[in-house]
Amino acid sequence: MKTDNSNMLKKGFLRIWIIWGAMFASLLMYVVICHILQPTWTPLINEQFPIKTFKNGLFIAAIVAFFLSNYIRKFILKSESQLARFREIAARTNIDPVIFKYQTAVIISLAISESIGIFGLIIFFLSKDINTFYIFIAISAASMIYNIPRANEIE
Repeated sequence: MKTDNSNMLKKGFLRIWIIWGAMFASLLMYVVICHILQPTWTPLINEQFPIKTFKNGLFIAAIVAFFLSNYIRKFILKSESQLARFREIAARTNIDPVIFKYQTAVIISLAISESIGIFGLIIFFLSKDINTFYIFIAISAASMIYNIPRANEIE
């Protein structure tokens, strides 16, 4: 029984790593797409648009998202209030409740981290500012690396 449970945990943790890898790879896809589009891309905004104010707002949102992703992950992992719901859903999906809860926490924190990279895409499409795009991608990648799946959190 213990080996069966251990094997299920390993499979679940592998699934979490695959999700993390796919989300991280999407940042690389953003970079490739912007490099392909950069020579021919025309910015979507005109000179009257307050792009600097917009960038500053997105930088503030990125910093908030960076810290929020870690906070929400820890909150979900420590939360006991939704434990019955996690067990119910895990039973229906035939996933270990511990893995399901951890997977949920990782996916939510990665989605928040991914949004930082999307902020960079928005800036690129609006203003064709590749340097600011790289800054947002770097912050997003740092957030994803900081929120990397850890086996000791499951234990």
